[in-house]
Amino acid sequence: MRHRTLSLLLAAALLLAAHATGASPARAADEVVRYRLRLEKLFRQLDLNGDGRLDRVEVRANAYLLRHFERLDRGGKGYLLPEDLSQ
Repeated sequence: MRHRTLSLLLAAALLLAAHATGASPARAADEVVRYRLRLEKLFRQLDLNGDGRLDRVEVRANAYLLRHFERLDRGGKGYLLPEDLSQ
């Protein structure tokens, strides 16, 4: 739930920033879409064995994910799923 809240806060922040700079809400929504696409691409790049999960060995290439692995690993599964990164 906390990650979902963070995603919603990010989207709201992007919309507010767009409004403050005169950008359209559609442009801000595009930013959120691009952000999620980048997350998906990162996940695919790190998922070396293609099993749809990131374990600790696979996240070693990304300092942020390695440092925050326990926090992102909801339920203590021992791996991350795509939704663990985007919610």
